Amino acid sequence: MGNGSVDGESGGSGGPERADGAGRTAAAAADDVLALLSDLLPVLAPHALLDREERRLVLLVDGAHATVDLEPLLSACRGRPQHTWPRRVEEWLAATAEGSAAALRERRRLGGDVESRLRVRLVPPLPGPERRRLMCLPYGPLLDVVIHLDHPAEPGPLSRERAVQLALADPGEAAITGTLRREVPTFSVHDEPLGGTGEDGDRVRVVARDGNPYVTGVLFDLERFVPAEERPRGLLVGLPCHSRVLLYAVRGEALLRVAPVMAAQVREEFDAAPDGCDPRLFWWHEDRLYELRRGRLTGRPRVPWALRSLLR
Repeated sequence: MGNGSVDGESGGSGGPERADGAGRTAAAAADDVLALLSDLLPVLAPHALLDREERRLVLLVDGAHATVDLEPLLSACRGRPQHTWPRRVEEWLAATAEGSAAALRERRRLGGDVESRLRVRLVPPLPGPERRRLMCLPYGPLLDVVIHLDHPAEPGPLSRERAVQLALADPGEAAITGTLRREVPTFSVHDEPLGGTGEDGDRVRVVARDGNPYVTGVLFDLERFVPAEERPRGLLVGLPCHSRVLLYAVRGEALLRVAPVMAAQVREEFDAAPDGCDPRLFWWHEDRLYELRRGRLTGRPRVPWALRSLLR
């Protein structure tokens, strides 16, 4: 996500194999642009390093290295008259250097290593305009993963515009890594009785940390909290608030008894929470989430077809 980075990496890929107006394939045109860039760099940016194989350019900007994806330049030249390329290369290089310098200034203002400040929060699916504005990615069809900048100067969701301003090459990967390494180890874990099921042994595992808005990130590392051998049929998952997650290892038909009670608890906690996340109850199995709804007439859980064999 993003098309450049400061002290980072980003990759590019060639276009499809089709001919341009001069009869050259996209690959041949890209090679010609790279050759032109190589010839012009000693004059336009003598300290830059060109990686033709990876299609990246490393610029020296204010004492730091900015790694830039060349695909935007290749796309801008592709299909256009070759005599216009030198001017396009010069203009692109000037704009890229200016943008990288501005990004470096912003990153330094925020302490330099902005990537280490990125975190993730899972939320119900965002409306289209919000999804286009923010840096986010889907967690299946039922949830979105929103990237946050956890910095006292500007905390909150990271917009796509801001990601470009900060030259964040892959904020998604950095945010997941930051959450797993810096937040998840600080969460508390304990089991609570699940009252109302009629069975004393029904307990729900609670992962929480008061005031921490990133606890829902545990969905990227459930093994840490419920080992695989304890959940062969998957887990019931509740995300009532951003600072608290409920987990229950499915045990066959016991789910029919437990699910309504756990669903009610998730809804109750969601309604009472100042940081409410999602009132729904989910069944997680083999890295996929299913919504577990209740039948209108029976009140019993409506088990998705793909999971019904797990009740045996």
